[in-house]
Parts: sequence; C-alpha cells; structure tokens
Amino acid sequence: MAFPEIVGNIDSRDVTEIPMEAEPIRPARIGPWAAIGLLIVVFAILEVVLPMARAALAPHLPSATPRDIVAVRAVSSMVLVWILFGAAYVLLRLRGQNLQSIGWNVSSSIWGWLLGFVVGVLYAGFVVMGMIHAGAPVLTDWSMFRILIALGVGISAGICEEAVFRGFVMTQARDGGAHWIVQLLLSAILFGLAHMGWGGMSGHIEWAQVIGAVSATAILGLMLGATYLASGRSLTPAIIAHATIDFVIEPWLLLYAITGGHF
Repeated sequence: MAFPEIVGNIDSRDVTEIPMEAEPIRPARIGPWAAIGLLIVVFAILEVVLPMARAALAPHLPSATPRDIVAVRAVSSMVLVWILFGAAYVLLRLRGQNLQSIGWNVSSSIWGWLLGFVVGVLYAGFVVMGMIHAGAPVLTDWSMFRILIALGVGISAGICEEAVFRGFVMTQARDGGAHWIVQLLLSAILFGLAHMGWGGMSGHIEWAQVIGAVSATAILGLMLGATYLASGRSLTPAIIAHATIDFVIEPWLLLYAITGGHF
C-alpha cells in the first residue's frame, strides 16, 4: 500500500473512532493556528534569553575548552526543549486537549515502527560516516563526557522535539484544516528553522553552516513527520528514532559545529 494511502486512511477516520486523539477534553480557548503562533513566539523569546544566560555564565567557567563549551551548549539546548515542551503542554490545555491528543501513549502501526527503524539507521549512519571521515573518534571514545551528553541530548530532543514539532504542530495544523502534506512541510520547515543557531556556534555566523544545518534538519523533520503519520499519529516510533540518532551522533555534531571540525 502506498504511503499516501496509509495517511489518507489515518486522516479520514471518523473522530468517534479515536475520541482521545481528536475530541476536545474541555472547550478550546484558542484556535489551532493561534496555538502554533504562540509556540513560535515562545521559541523566539527563548532564543534571545538563553544566549544571554550563556554569555553571563561564560566568565565563571573554570576553563573554556571545546568540551566545556559543548557541555554548556548541550545543557542550554536541553533546557530550551523542555521549556518548549512545557509551553506546548500549556497550549494543548488551552486547546482543550492533552498529550494523548498528539500521540503520546498511542499504539503505533507496524508501518511506523518499520519507517522509524529505517530513518534512525540511515540518518545516523550517514552522519557517523561524515564524522569519522572528519576525524571524530565516534567508535573509540566511550568517556563519561560522551555518554552523558549523548544520553541527555538524545532523551531530551527525542521526547520534547517530537512532541512539539511532530505531535503538537502537525495536530494543530490538522485541526486547522491543513492537508497532511501541508502538516508535514510545516513541521519540517519549523524544525529546520529552529536549528539555524547551529551556523553560529563557532562564534560567528557562517551562512554555509546555517543553510546546511537548516536543510539537513528539515530533511530529518520530513522523515520523522512521515514516521509519525505512518504510525497512525503515534509519537513513540518517531521519539525512539530521534533519540537513537542523537545517542549515536552526539557530542560529535556539537563539537564539529563549535570547533569547525576539530575534535
């Protein structure tokens, strides 16, 4: 069965078949597009406040090695995505919904698990090959630095970014009447734009890195969005695929962005 047919079957189901996913738990106080807009505003504010906090913290660091900078960036990133997750939850409640409404603790179809596995293997493998070629000790370094950063970033990004960019954005766009293709593209574009900051991690903006980071992340967003739809709008396969990718590629991707390829 072709993927669009699977998605069509998912979106065409009568809401009475999936009440916890589609029916408001309480009367909605805001519309779906307003919810997406407010989430974007929250993200924009965080993108201003967190760099200011990092700048204030920098003089108090005992050293400024690349790994210290990576640790600070990783913690900052984790704080950002968990705050964004909290904001999305508040907006869901204002929409009369809950986490299950966007696919939390919802069973997945076999198509979602299969696509999630393929996405995780292909994307992580592609990045790892690039990192190894650049000289990153991906296969040999099992230090606590690597393990803690990989676990922290992987768990935080897997849960929070999938709940926000796949579950929240795509569900609100659907509720706003958007076709599944529009939902997919909107999720991918916002996901890509949210990673523009990777182009300035070395201390100055490098537009080639900005374009590369946004493009690569948007492509990943498309693949994870497709996984979400193929799963019957269950978040679980996309969360696991995303977390697995970050477990494998971090902290090397952060080190690469900050040092310009020096590990």
